[in-house]
Amino acid sequence: MSTQSTMSRRGWLRLAGGTLAALQPLFGDARLWAAPARLGTNMTADGVPRFEHHALGGERELPALRFAGWHPVKPEMLVLMRRGPSQQLHRLAGPGLAPEPLTEGRDGVGSAKWEPAAGYLVFTRDQGGNEAWRLYRLDAGGDAPVAITPEGERVSEYAFLPAGQGLVYLQERLDRRPRPGTPVEDDGEDGGEDERVEAPRVAASGVESALAVDDGMKDVGQEGAKDAAREVDASKLLSTSPALANLWWVDPARPQERRLLGATAGRLTGLRVSPAGRVLAMVTRDGRSQTLAFALDGSGARAPGAAARLGLGTGERTEDILWRRNAAVGEFRHLVRDDVAHGRHRNELTDVGADLEGLAEPPAGSDRPLALVYNVAGVSALRLYRPGTSPVEIAKDVAPGVIRGVSWHPTLPLLGFEQVSAESPSRLYVHALEEGTTRPWSAAGEGVPLRSAVLRWKSFDGLEITGLHIAPPARFTGPRPVYISLHGGPSSQARPGYVAGVLRALVEQLGMHLVMPNVRGSDGFGKTFLKLDNGRLREDAVKDVSALLDLVAARSDMDAARVVVAGGSYGGYLSLAVATHESPRLAGSICRVGIANFVSFLENTESYRRDNRRAEYGDERDPAMREFLTSISPLTHAEAVRKPLMVVHGRNDPRVPFGEAQAMVAAVRAQGTPVWFVSASDEGHSFTKADNRAYLNQASFEFVRRVIGGISLER
Repeated sequence: MSTQSTMSRRGWLRLAGGTLAALQPLFGDARLWAAPARLGTNMTADGVPRFEHHALGGERELPALRFAGWHPVKPEMLVLMRRGPSQQLHRLAGPGLAPEPLTEGRDGVGSAKWEPAAGYLVFTRDQGGNEAWRLYRLDAGGDAPVAITPEGERVSEYAFLPAGQGLVYLQERLDRRPRPGTPVEDDGEDGGEDERVEAPRVAASGVESALAVDDGMKDVGQEGAKDAAREVDASKLLSTSPALANLWWVDPARPQERRLLGATAGRLTGLRVSPAGRVLAMVTRDGRSQTLAFALDGSGARAPGAAARLGLGTGERTEDILWRRNAAVGEFRHLVRDDVAHGRHRNELTDVGADLEGLAEPPAGSDRPLALVYNVAGVSALRLYRPGTSPVEIAKDVAPGVIRGVSWHPTLPLLGFEQVSAESPSRLYVHALEEGTTRPWSAAGEGVPLRSAVLRWKSFDGLEITGLHIAPPARFTGPRPVYISLHGGPSSQARPGYVAGVLRALVEQLGMHLVMPNVRGSDGFGKTFLKLDNGRLREDAVKDVSALLDLVAARSDMDAARVVVAGGSYGGYLSLAVATHESPRLAGSICRVGIANFVSFLENTESYRRDNRRAEYGDERDPAMREFLTSISPLTHAEAVRKPLMVVHGRNDPRVPFGEAQAMVAAVRAQGTPVWFVSASDEGHSFTKADNRAYLNQASFEFVRRVIGGISLER
């Protein structure tokens, strides 16, 4: 095209734009001239009318940085942050510096770790949100990543052995993964405001065991008294056919060289490498769990310390200590010291009265203390602990929030962590042990933070339930609408954090009260509270939300006629259940990746999750439990949903299959209730792609705006 024709075309566009602008006042509906909200590249919006783009705020917020790990020698971090459409791996060379990108692509990176000699790093990536995580090697020279593990397998945890000895990882069988190129039918806000897709764990330190399980080690208690724990024959836990989970050794420099160290028809979790290089993992099969030590030559596994208890001399170092957290004593998770060489463990700090939610072990051979993170009434407290002394709290000047990813530098006396607070979506900090100072490595968020207060109410049985409450600005007077956001899990917890995007817009633009309940079954309140929703007690959690609706009706500052209930994953189930039980008291509901039918969910969730979910919800193979699960499933009572519903689901979701959403949408629409159905072919249990998330936030805001304003959802 010539320069003259290009100029003529531009001049015509300017003229046309001016003419249209002049004509705009002649038309009554200004929405004809507003920019429409745009669907993500691979999204479908079924039943969602055209609507204009909203300025939700938060577009200029600083990106969230996640701490992935330290460089082995340099004071340098690996961090995860959004770049382009998804979360990618970056290098952060020092405080206040710009992160340097190391990876790119539409599919995000889940975790990363340097090889001990710093010759290369290893990271994980899935495809389209399917959580079929693969390991990739990225050389220090910056060449293209090389796949370490085969396609079609799922890596759940991985850990390096001492320098030059390779890597071990846990691999889980996938039995319902989508086939590449399979067409997706068109009939079809992310997986939760405060949820993350579960990336493979970098099993470096501080691995927890399940609550109150027998991990196969002898408990010597606070005073050294042994318990009656009975070891299980390793041959009864391990098997090769049919193997659901495998433990592999691989040389990342030569990915074709891998060796099977162990396999089971159950599950493998809690991968750890001890200071002496022993490889340990917990095997769970047929309701029994035990930690086993696996030989690197693939010759088998046995309980830790078995040789020592048999009096067999090995010539190995006598002390080989690991630390973890468990809830064997009292209500809360506490610190446990494992003597791997002798197969003993000791419970420590059992009287703290708060949940030990994270820990960082010092590097082997160093004299640094343990770093312990406690959940104290929802706020993280970071403490340093040397056995035999009292823990000392540090980073007390950091704004109250939630601390994650705490980790000691391999060679320098630096403790790194990330923190989410009302001031920042995720800020990086480093505590210098020798100076005793804690310094931020990244900037805080912008704008005025929205701070939450604790809301309390009594449920049907007198149990006190709490939640976080953010009130609308004072300029909104009279009774204001309420948005109830239900967390997933169910063993998760609503905690003080950063509020931005659609949630902030609901508070600041629509003047809504934001309430985030911690119904029974939530984590952080002790074992007893955690189990109050298990099995046949499931709907007691729904009654906790009903009791919250009673509180809303009794408050003069809340409008009980304009309440929206929303949630993701298990919170999605709760939002559907509340919609069936409490439809007359709701203006609308939003379900993101939620369970509609417990039976079909348990039968179709990925096999590596099934037994764990049966322990929580009940075993659908038992006829009586199957009947009960069917009776409480929202799909069974879909005809009771009489208020507008929005359903959001990724088509690659391995946890709650896409069919759950399809079935619920069809059933609710069949009896005339309007439903907005938003899906994406490149998302799974959480919407992570930037363009998909942008539209989802827009649609969520528009849905809420309409249902609380009495505006039609169909045009």
